[in-house]
Amino acid sequence: MGIRYEPAGFDVDGVPVGLYHLENEDISLVVTNLGAAARSLYVKDGEKRTDVLLGFEHPKDQLEKGPMFGVTLGRYAGKILGAEYEARGVHRQLTKSHGEHHAHGGRRGFDKRVFETIRSEEDAVTFRYVSADGEEGYPGELTLFVTYRLEGRRIFLTYEISADQDTVAGISNHMYFNLAGCDGGEVTDQEAFVRAERISEPGADGLPAGRESCVAGTPMDLRTFGRIGAHYEAPCEQRERMGGFDHDYLLDDRTGEPAAGLYDPASGRRLLIYADSPCIHFYIPDFGGMRYPGKGGAVYDGKCGVCFEPMYVSDCLHSGIGASPRLLAGERRVNQTVFEFSW
Repeated sequence: MGIRYEPAGFDVDGVPVGLYHLENEDISLVVTNLGAAARSLYVKDGEKRTDVLLGFEHPKDQLEKGPMFGVTLGRYAGKILGAEYEARGVHRQLTKSHGEHHAHGGRRGFDKRVFETIRSEEDAVTFRYVSADGEEGYPGELTLFVTYRLEGRRIFLTYEISADQDTVAGISNHMYFNLAGCDGGEVTDQEAFVRAERISEPGADGLPAGRESCVAGTPMDLRTFGRIGAHYEAPCEQRERMGGFDHDYLLDDRTGEPAAGLYDPASGRRLLIYADSPCIHFYIPDFGGMRYPGKGGAVYDGKCGVCFEPMYVSDCLHSGIGASPRLLAGERRVNQTVFEFSW
């Protein structure tokens, strides 16, 4: 039990990439300083453990364009339309990474940066990344600390950020869960839940439309655990517009109740997620017909996993929906997500 370091066997920008194995009696977590990413998450399955995170076989594959398995998203998770915003009368132009728009931090976001490992303990590891002034168009030097910590059957994922100029920041993580295992096939027989009465509605072009809509009485309603496949079987323009679930759910209550969850009736595994963010982006990949080779010979295509991304509402800088991601010079912001497992 404790923590173990394993070299990954390659460098990025001259910095060695490594894997950190954290383990206690209930779960094992493997993370890397490349993108401060979660690579594997093993939970008990009788006498063995089952990995419930999707991912590539080798961490070097993270550097290619793809599903961003388990990575830290930043400097801003989600989309900023037009790749621009205005602050105190100053126009800020960001890099365009999603057509004419900015998504998940730009062309080379935090997911493809090597973090410095500043602390590793028996049950935790902390990574640091200093994002330079002007990186991907963002003003100010921003310092981010990412800490993964195990406590029983819970994982605490904490972000601490500060900057020397007014800027924009919204950090998240892109873990794909499949409680049947990383090679468990489609998640349609698993059950999902998100504590939200409203979503930020996408327009006909799939981009944020700047308006909210209620989920009550629609197949978008995830307020109680329900079979994922049943949500797909019911006709739904909102879902079909995005090719599946790819929506910002506006959280109703962030005062201690679970914000979201996933349950696999076949194995009995349950995941509850606690978040202090304005929304959770609920995403079930379609991959546009693409197929990705994964761990242990698995092949990932549509509906192979579920992402719960605690974050600021996509394009809230323009729409004003939810809290603002603006970070003032010298301000220290801390956000935390807790993943709690039972079986």
